[in-house]
Amino acid sequence: MTSTARVAGVLSVWLVFSSLVLGEDLKADERAAPEGAKPAPSAQGPAVPPPGGEKAPSAWEQLDDWFDQAKSPAPWLKMGADLRFRADYNSNYRLNKELPNHESSFQKYRPRWWMTLSPVKDFELNLRITWEGRHFSGPDAQPDFDPGEVLVDNLNGKFSNVGGLPLVMTLGRQDIRLGDGWLVGDGTAIDGSRTTFFDAARFTYEFKPIRTAVDLIYIDDSYSGDRWINPLHDLHQPLLEQNERGLVFWLSNRSLKDTEINGYYLYKDNERVLVNGDDGFVHAFGGRVAGLVAEHWKYRAEGAHEFGERNSRYLRAFGFTGCLSYLFKDAPGNEVRMGYEFLSGDDPKTRTNEAFDVLWGRWSHWSEMMSDVWKFETRPKEVTNVQRLGPGWSCQPTEKLGLSADYQLLFADENTYRARRRDFSQEGRYRGEFLGLKASYTFSEHLRGRLWTEFFFPGNYYSDFRNDVVTFLRGELYFTW
Repeated sequence: MTSTARVAGVLSVWLVFSSLVLGEDLKADERAAPEGAKPAPSAQGPAVPPPGGEKAPSAWEQLDDWFDQAKSPAPWLKMGADLRFRADYNSNYRLNKELPNHESSFQKYRPRWWMTLSPVKDFELNLRITWEGRHFSGPDAQPDFDPGEVLVDNLNGKFSNVGGLPLVMTLGRQDIRLGDGWLVGDGTAIDGSRTTFFDAARFTYEFKPIRTAVDLIYIDDSYSGDRWINPLHDLHQPLLEQNERGLVFWLSNRSLKDTEINGYYLYKDNERVLVNGDDGFVHAFGGRVAGLVAEHWKYRAEGAHEFGERNSRYLRAFGFTGCLSYLFKDAPGNEVRMGYEFLSGDDPKTRTNEAFDVLWGRWSHWSEMMSDVWKFETRPKEVTNVQRLGPGWSCQPTEKLGLSADYQLLFADENTYRARRRDFSQEGRYRGEFLGLKASYTFSEHLRGRLWTEFFFPGNYYSDFRNDVVTFLRGELYFTW
């Protein structure tokens, strides 16, 4: 199959997205016509206003009203659903266009349905069911269609005001993201963004007089996701490379104006299941601060120190991430930023493993494409041994349209594999340059779309065998109820 054919699926979504945007813009132009301007003639004749001069609700408005009413058919029941359609194209994520199947194109369909039951005061039962199927246009080695599993990706009981105290207890399968999700954000790394759940028990106690909350979380995740709840349609697809148990202590304080301060301790124990799984344990101590400085400046900074044992080697590592943004607060909502991230790399000259472990932070923080590039160096979405520095810009020129651009310079902290693999150069530490462009559009309360493209230009950290430009394209439509 030619590259043109493989891109066709992505471009079709781009065209649909663009036509919808243009259609909305034309409607906006009509709404913004000068007062007193005559409407264009209609083949159906002049519109007849309803009795009383009131404007009749449109079909979309009537549909919105029906959705709102159907969400809560009873005071003790709330329901919702969404449907996400993605078309992706990726070329050369292994940095070599001479390799077979160096291009891939596929479409992903992810419907979800959820409900919340509140039979008594201070108790909720939450349920969510997810399915995601994929249709592959290439490479030829893939099946044409992967039916995927049907999963219960949320099933938990939430108890509030436990014992008359400001204590919230959530038991069962749940989504958890702490801070910016740098180290705690995704409990099912292998399956991408289909699911992010944790099988966990979470206790949150709030000290209201000092505006402080403490989270204590126990995590018990299985590599296949069936330790506690079997999939409704089970294909035995792994969600992790190992079984994981962990403990999270997370403190949040908001006593200072426009400021959030976090301190945390994370413990993770790994039991290898798949060949590329981990054995061992990690302790991490860290802190985070985020907030506003004056009227226009926004910042966040987070750092963590790790020690433990990973695959029979002593682990000692450090990581930092931060961003400083300037908010113009103008009509288009312009914002510029400068970000920096450091994740220590493994020094091949020592017996200690210095590679920073992102723990439960294996998700696409700043790039979809680079999540695949890490595969031949570590594992999917397992970013380590990197210094990342670069500016970004975003704005919202209209109420519905959002735009952003990010440029990154990437370096390696250590040339870990220079003596063992021909994919990496002997001396270089310059990973290369990254460019990402995104556009989002909100068509209505229930429908929005996104387009983005990413490019990676490899540097001298890689050998001549791995120096081809990587390209990523995505079109997405997202419907919510």
